Amino acid sequence: MEVKSPEHLVLCNGAEIPESLPSKDFGKIHNLELWELSDNQNIRSNLKELLSEVYYLSDRLIDLLEMASYVFSADRLSSRGSKKAVEYHSWSRIFHFVIKVRDYEFWNDKKIKRKLNQALKFMTGDKEYKFTFLKGEKNKYNHLFNEESFKKYKIEDETHICLFSGGLDSLAGAIDILKNSNKNVYLVSNISNPGTKRTQNKLVNKLKEEYPNRIVHYKYQCNFKGIKSRDESQRTRAFLYGTIAFAICEAYSINKFYIYENGITSLNFSRRADLINARASRTTHPKTIKLLEELFSSISNNNLNIELPFLWKTKTNIMELISKNGFEHLINSSVSCSRTRKKSGQSTHCGQCFQCVDRKFASYASGLDNIDESGIYDFNFINNSINDKKVKTTIVDYVRQAIEFYNTNIDDFYYDKSSELIQIIEYINIEDEMTAVEKIYELCNKHGEQVIKAIKKMRDTYDDPSNDLTENSFLEIISNREYLKPPITRLIEDICQKLKKSIPIAFQSNSPNNENDFNDKVSSILNAEKSKFNREYPSISFALAKTVPDHSNSEINLLIESKYIRGSTTPSKITDGIAADIVKYNIGDHILFVVYDPERELNDDEVFKRDFEKNNDCSICIIR
Repeated sequence: MEVKSPEHLVLCNGAEIPESLPSKDFGKIHNLELWELSDNQNIRSNLKELLSEVYYLSDRLIDLLEMASYVFSADRLSSRGSKKAVEYHSWSRIFHFVIKVRDYEFWNDKKIKRKLNQALKFMTGDKEYKFTFLKGEKNKYNHLFNEESFKKYKIEDETHICLFSGGLDSLAGAIDILKNSNKNVYLVSNISNPGTKRTQNKLVNKLKEEYPNRIVHYKYQCNFKGIKSRDESQRTRAFLYGTIAFAICEAYSINKFYIYENGITSLNFSRRADLINARASRTTHPKTIKLLEELFSSISNNNLNIELPFLWKTKTNIMELISKNGFEHLINSSVSCSRTRKKSGQSTHCGQCFQCVDRKFASYASGLDNIDESGIYDFNFINNSINDKKVKTTIVDYVRQAIEFYNTNIDDFYYDKSSELIQIIEYINIEDEMTAVEKIYELCNKHGEQVIKAIKKMRDTYDDPSNDLTENSFLEIISNREYLKPPITRLIEDICQKLKKSIPIAFQSNSPNNENDFNDKVSSILNAEKSKFNREYPSISFALAKTVPDHSNSEINLLIESKYIRGSTTPSKITDGIAADIVKYNIGDHILFVVYDPERELNDDEVFKRDFEKNNDCSICIIR
C-alpha cells in the first residue's frame, strides 16, 4: 500500500487559507512572516538592508526574494521524518505555499509554477511544490527601498558575481579570480547562524586587506525568530543563494553568476542504495543548475547563465589551488562542517560529518594536513575510536566509493552508473555522450586515487607498529579492509556480534525448551536492535525466516534462520536442515544461519562453516 507523503500548507505574507484549499487536507499548517512591520514576524531577515544596497529591484524580484526566503524557512521548519524510517515516502514531502505577491499576473502563469516545482523537486528530492499566489499590496513596502539615503553602488564592467559560503570551494573561487584577474568580485552570502557570519566576515576582511576596493560583500540573513528549526539538511539553500545572486545580476544588468563547488560534491554519486531523493544533496548538481537557469531566465526575460568553474576539480584540487595562489594561511579560517552544533570548545569542525571527512582526506592528499590539522577538528577519526555507527558508516561508504572509482574501468563505470549519468550528461556543456562519460570517469577516478594517497599518508603519520591499533578507529578499519566488505557482510557481522553477546546471557540459567523457543529469543533481540540496524544499513532489509510467509516473493536482502543443536538434534540433522533450507528458499538473497551449540557438538567450526559458505550465498554464525 502506498504511504502518502506528509503535506505542509505554508501561509506567507499574511495570507489566509483560500476557500479552494480546505485545511483538513493538510497534515501541517505553518504561518511565516519576514517583514518587521508585521506583528507576526517569525523570520528574522535583513531583506530591507539588502534591497537598499542595490540600484533597483522590480516588484517581481522582491516577490522572488520573499518566496525563496519562505521556501528555505519552510524546508528547515518541516521535518522529513525520522532517519530511522528509510523508505522514500518518509523523506519526501509535499509543500503548498500560499503567498501574497505584487506581480500577481506573472506568478500565476502555469509555466512559471511548473518551473518552480521542477527546480525545487529535483534539488530537494521532495515530492511536490505547489504554489497559490494571492494579490498583495503592490506598493506596501516601496518606501523602504527608494529613499535617497540608501547606498547605490556603481557597477563596473568587469564584475564577477559568485556565491560565498565561507567553505573551501567558495574561498578558492574568490581567491582565484582576485589573484589571476583584474575583475571586481561581488560575493553573495546567506547567513543562517552566528558562526557562519563570523567565518564569512573574517575571510572577506582578509581578502579585502589583500585586494582593497575590489570586493563587495552582499550578506543576506534568513533565520527564525521565536521558533526553532526541525530539519537542517537545507536542500533549498541553493534556491535561496541563487535567487540573491540572480537579483543582484538583474540590478546591475549582468547575465551570469558563478558557483564554486568541486565536481565530486556537485555530481554526488550515491554511496549507498538509500542515498537517493531527499537523502542526497543535489544543491549544485548540473541538472539543478540548468533548472534554475531556466527559471531565472523566464523571470528575467533574458538568458541567465550559472557557471560551475570547478566542476572538473576534486576537493583535493581545491586545496591545491588555494596553496598555489599563496593563501594557505586562510585554509583554517574556512568552515566546511555541516554539524557545527555538534562541536565543542574552540573547534570549528565536528570532525565526523561527511563534509569534515571529505575535507580531512583532501588535506592529506594535497599535503596540507599539517595546516588543516592544527586544532580545527573536535574529533579525529583516524586514530580515535569511532563509537557512533552512523559516523563509521559515513567514513566506510566514503572510502568504499573512492576505491570503486579507482579500481573500475570506464566500461564498468558507464554500466554501473548509467542511471545517474543520464541525469548529468544532458545538463553539462559536452555534446558527445562518450566524451562526457570519459570526463566524468576521469574526475571520479582521480578522486579515488587521491583518497588512496590520503590513506597511505594517514597510516604513515599515525600507525605506530609498536602499539596496537585503537579499536574502531579508522586505522583499524583500514587494517581490516572493512571498506572493501559489502554492506550486507558488515550487517551480518554486526548481527552475529550482537547475538553472540546476548544469547548466552539470555540462556545462562535455563536452556531453550526447543528450537521455537530459541528462535523467539533471537527474534526479540533482533527486533530490539532493528531500528539501530536500519539506521546503519538503511539499504538492506532483513527478516527472520519464520516471519516471512512466502519466501519466493519476499523483497528482502537477508533471511535469518535459527538452528538449535541439543540432545536428539545431532550436527548431521543441522547439516541436512541447512542444506534443505538453502534449496527451499532459493530467493537469490543471502541467508544467515544462526546455530546455537551450547554443548559443543560441532567438532570443527571452520570446516562446518566453510563447507556451506564456499558454494552458497549464505553465512553461518555459531554461538555457544
